[in-house]
Amino acid sequence: MPSPTHIQGLALALCLSACATASRNRGWVSDELGHRTGHGIQPEDSERSLPPGVELQDGLSEDEASAVALWNSPTFAADMARLTSARADFAEAARPDNPRVTLQAPFGMITAAASLLAPVMSFFQIPKRTQAAGRALEAVAESLVQSGLDLVRDARVAHADCVLAAARVEIQRSLRETANELARISDTRAAAGEISPSDALIVRADASLATDRLAVATRDELIALARLHTLLGSDELDQLRPVAERTLPNGAPLLGSLIAVARESRPDVRAARLELEGAAARLGWERSRIVTLSAQADVQWNRSQAGVRAGGVAELPIFNQNQGGRGRAEAAIEQAMHRLVALQQRVTLEVLTARANLETALASKARYAADIVPPLDAALEAAKLQFQLGDQSYLVVLDVLGRLGLARARMAELDAEVRRAHAELERAVGARLEVR
Repeated sequence: MPSPTHIQGLALALCLSACATASRNRGWVSDELGHRTGHGIQPEDSERSLPPGVELQDGLSEDEASAVALWNSPTFAADMARLTSARADFAEAARPDNPRVTLQAPFGMITAAASLLAPVMSFFQIPKRTQAAGRALEAVAESLVQSGLDLVRDARVAHADCVLAAARVEIQRSLRETANELARISDTRAAAGEISPSDALIVRADASLATDRLAVATRDELIALARLHTLLGSDELDQLRPVAERTLPNGAPLLGSLIAVARESRPDVRAARLELEGAAARLGWERSRIVTLSAQADVQWNRSQAGVRAGGVAELPIFNQNQGGRGRAEAAIEQAMHRLVALQQRVTLEVLTARANLETALASKARYAADIVPPLDAALEAAKLQFQLGDQSYLVVLDVLGRLGLARARMAELDAEVRRAHAELERAVGARLEVR
């Protein structure tokens, strides 16, 4: 029978070998996110309210919004607590069950007795238990990286919405100025008798409508800023001024290479593989639980003598061979396999969709910039001049003005669509894409 010293040595060796896999911590998640996005998370002992390198005086860029979100988001901070829980589960799995001691005091002429029951099989089950718990810990860490990627995507999309809202305000302000200019021209022509007062009133009403549309656009910008402010979770962003600084691609990357990278290295795919490995390790652990073996030492003594008995206790697996535990473990393996396949298929769909949206938005943006907005700008200037000279009715100017407003608004929307699609594509791939 092994001595207590041998048992302690075996337990220490097993614990040390198991602890070698407990490398997933807050620093690892931060480093992984930094590698994939360029931004890490706030260290536990940090007192900074903003990440290093973020300055708000010159506006909040897209990358700065992502960095602030990872640094300050209370939702992501709450999600990070899952890592602490998983590390606690690993620490629990890496330790054997406690021995049990019983003591019986003598009454009358009988002797006193003490028993020590050591769970021998618990020591040999540690490798399988720690392997399962280690894979679960690694899967949680990978899923937190994926949550960080989702947060970065959400921050970039919200930032793009703010930039779009600000662009719409500028467009409506420009259209209002044009409408007011036309209203002044029409008032002058009406005073000169060149047009009827009713026509001048129509032009003045259009100017009032332009003012109302500007007010609506200003409200939408305020709401978009509030949403971004909430997502970033910082109290020092009262004067948020999002600016579009990040260079966007001129074309979409090759689909095949994107899918290959995403299906292999995206954090949630890696987490699914780790869950499958953990389920397999748990099956091995459940199989080892068919037999339960414990070492037992009994001591009896009285006033004149003492005696020791040593032996063991084994549970005979006659009726129960842990069929329930093994069956659940086998079902978990099958479930994890199907989840991995389904996730890889979903990853393919997400990459394909994001790339298609990016390609379409880039093509439409180029078309509007080259073939639609410049001709309408020239047409508006010509119509305004002809209206001022009395060679053209206001209806022509109004038609061109409406078309130009729609085109400019669509141009701003397409820029936002490119930024959203690019954010979705980087999230779908799981890494920052090189812009060429």
